[in-house]
Amino acid sequence: MDGSEAVMARIAELVPGGGRALDIAPCAVSGNNRVFRVTAADGASYIAKSYYHHPSDTRDRLHAEWSFLSYAAGLGIACVPRPLSRAAESHLALYEFVAGEKVPPGAVTAADVAAAADFLGALNPADRAARAAALPVASEGCFSIADHLASVDGRIARLGRLAEESAVHAAAIRFADVLAADWTRRRAEMLARAAAAGHDAAVPIATADRCLSPSDFGFHNALRRADGTLAFIDFEYAGWDDPAKTLGDFFSQPAVPVDRAHRGRFLDALLGIVSDARALEFRAALLEPAFALKWCCIMLNEFLPEAAARRRFADPASDTAARQAAQLAKAERAFELIQRLW
Repeated sequence: MDGSEAVMARIAELVPGGGRALDIAPCAVSGNNRVFRVTAADGASYIAKSYYHHPSDTRDRLHAEWSFLSYAAGLGIACVPRPLSRAAESHLALYEFVAGEKVPPGAVTAADVAAAADFLGALNPADRAARAAALPVASEGCFSIADHLASVDGRIARLGRLAEESAVHAAAIRFADVLAADWTRRRAEMLARAAAAGHDAAVPIATADRCLSPSDFGFHNALRRADGTLAFIDFEYAGWDDPAKTLGDFFSQPAVPVDRAHRGRFLDALLGIVSDARALEFRAALLEPAFALKWCCIMLNEFLPEAAARRRFADPASDTAARQAAQLAKAERAFELIQRLW
C-alpha cells in the first residue's frame, strides 16, 4: 500500500472507539517514514505512521516501535506517546499525539540531560530481562567490542563502494577514504588497548549488562511541552543493546548536539543499571571514538541508494542533492572534532 489515498483511508480505520477521522494531514519529516496528524470528529488528535518497508530492508520498524512503546506503557512511563492501534499488514500505526516543539540546537540544558537519563533508568528496572524478553535487539545492537568494531567496518565498507555520480559524490568518496584510513589506525589501537586491559573483544557482555535502549536517542527525537518537560519520540530502532553504545550515540548524534560536560551525569544513570560498572566504564571510554566515527558514516547515508529510497518515501519532494551536500559538510565538521578530542 503506497498510494496516499489508500494510506489515508486505512489510517481513518485506526481511530479508536469507532470514531471518525475528520482530517488527515501529512507532517513535514526528515526520517524514514511518512507521518500524519490525524484529527477526529470529536476533536481528538493522533499521530499516524506509515512505515518504510522494502525487501532489502529487513528491519520491522513498526514492530520495533510498537513493542517498545507498549513495554514503556506497561512500566507507566509517561514521557513517550501511547500506542493506540495498528494495522501490521499495511505497516501503519496510530499513536497518542504529543503537543510540543522541537528542541533547537544549543537549547539543551542540564535538566534536559537529567530527564533523558531518568528515562533510561525507568526503561531499565532490575527485572527488565523478564519483562522485555520478547523485545527485539536494537538496530545494529552490539554485545561485544568486536561487534562494535564490525558495525563500523560495515559502514566504512559501504561508503567504499560509492559511485562517482556527481561532483558532490566525488567529494564524498575522497572524504570516505580519509575516514577509512583513520578508522584502520583507531581500530588497531582499540583492540590493543582492550587486550592490554584483559578484555577479550569477542566475548559478549552478560544479559545483566545489557539495556533497553531507545536507540537513535537524543534531543533531535524530543519535544518540549508547554510546561517545559520533555517527551521522547521515534523508536523504530529501539531494543536491546550495550549501554556503552547508548551513551556513545547520545553524545555523537549531530542534529541537536549535547555538550560533553554532561557525559558524567548520563553515564552515572547507565552505571546504575548494570552488574559490571567497571567494564561498562572501560567500553564507553574505549569505544567513544568508534561511535563518533560511525556517526560520520551515518551522516553520509544520503549517498547510499537504500537510504536515499527511505528519504524519498518519507518526503517525495525533498532535494536529494542539497541534502547530500549538507550532510557531507556536517560529517567533515564532525570528523574535525574527533581529531581534536581523541
